Amino acid sequence: MRRVESETYTVRAIDRATKVLACFSFQRQRLTLSDFAEMTGISKTTLFRILQTLEINRFVSYDAESGRYSLGLKALELGRIAFSGFSLNTVAGPFLDTLVSEGSSRVAMAVLSNGEVVYVDERRGPEFVPLTGTEIGQRRPPHHGAHGMALMAYLRDGEVDELLRRYPLVKRASGSITDPQEFRRRLKEVRERGYAYGESDLEEGRIAAAAPVRDHVGKVVASVGVSAPSSSGREAEQKTELIRAVVDAATKISEALGFGH
Repeated sequence: MRRVESETYTVRAIDRATKVLACFSFQRQRLTLSDFAEMTGISKTTLFRILQTLEINRFVSYDAESGRYSLGLKALELGRIAFSGFSLNTVAGPFLDTLVSEGSSRVAMAVLSNGEVVYVDERRGPEFVPLTGTEIGQRRPPHHGAHGMALMAYLRDGEVDELLRRYPLVKRASGSITDPQEFRRRLKEVRERGYAYGESDLEEGRIAAAAPVRDHVGKVVASVGVSAPSSSGREAEQKTELIRAVVDAATKISEALGFGH
């Protein structure tokens, strides 16, 4: 079936009902008839009929004592079906493809699982030189590269302390951080800036950037990262390009997962 671009074929009653349902948000979970009228511009008489129909079909629930409506069990059921219909990898895939097409040598997505960084997806450019131990499914220490920084930055202080105790910082290349206090300071910077960046932290002459991916409730569920050989003479420009690309991709994946809606 072809995609309908015009409003010519829309059903007015359904259009109004969807506008009513769209009034609900994490910030506004219980609304009065007046709230709906103010937010949609639909008359209260029409709104009452729409809400009554939605209530009968369990899309909204009405509390007579407070005079407020909330989303009903049917809406919850459909939401669960929607989220079960796609995986993180499925949602992120097109954005990872775009990243590698823009010139990144390697694009990867990682999660923090049982205190370790695990790569769950990747894309490689034509000039990519494989790194040791960065295959999909490979488990690495939690502070491993830009991915580790981007994931650990959003843990509680106690969790960070425990992971550093279990996995002491080690020097892998000239840019590796080995001092725990400096590492914690860098984690604070990641939280403030929204991305992690490293130069020769895992391998000499290679730069990397990573940014957090959030789900529909704002929880950091993964990191998206890009890496490339350092380009002599244009280091500052290359750094800016990598950070911009990875933050943009992480933002779009987060939005696709429902963050900010």
